[in-house]
Amino acid sequence: MAAMAVVTSSSSPAYVAKQPPPPPPGIHHNKTAGYQSYNGHNHMYPPTATTTTTTYYWEERRALDGIVLALRAAAALLSFVAVALVASCRHGDWMEFARYQEYRYLLGASLVACLYSAAQAFRSFRRMRAAASTSGSGILHFAGDQVVAYLLITAASAALPITIRMRSAVINIFTDAMVAAISLAFAAFAALAFSAIISGFRISAAAAAAAQPY
Repeated sequence: MAAMAVVTSSSSPAYVAKQPPPPPPGIHHNKTAGYQSYNGHNHMYPPTATTTTTTYYWEERRALDGIVLALRAAAALLSFVAVALVASCRHGDWMEFARYQEYRYLLGASLVACLYSAAQAFRSFRRMRAAASTSGSGILHFAGDQVVAYLLITAASAALPITIRMRSAVINIFTDAMVAAISLAFAAFAALAFSAIISGFRISAAAAAAAQPY
């Protein structure tokens, strides 16, 4: 039998791509840490947009809930002190708060603001503890804050001129207490006004999110 010649090609052998090594265990499927496999290689990607948006939403919601809680608690405390100051002005003769319609109005508005703000602060605290939704009552909170803030600003504005006239003639414990009560009513109005602004922002943000197409 004739010897079979073995012909070897002078050209280099064809290049065969080598498969990359498998990823280390615990990284290929570790999506919680942000690792994903792509064409045999490990790449770290940021969290998905849905997860990030949801996280930011809850963080923003809790921050706004905390701010609203602090504002309503401050309004309740300021209104309570205003009520105490006006009610304590019973010094006889012209230094009786009940003799003046403006001071009676200031007392009533401060009392309403104190009760409303304390109740809302307590409800906000319970909702934050339970992580409950507030979307259904946002409009009611917005309207309530506006109404009570309006009562405070009108009462303080009505009591301010007569107090200025009294202090131009005499400065004593009665007029000092009324000035302090009016100042506290203005401060409580500012707290409820900011709370109403935040409530309005949350209502508009929820409406805009609901109007977006999916």
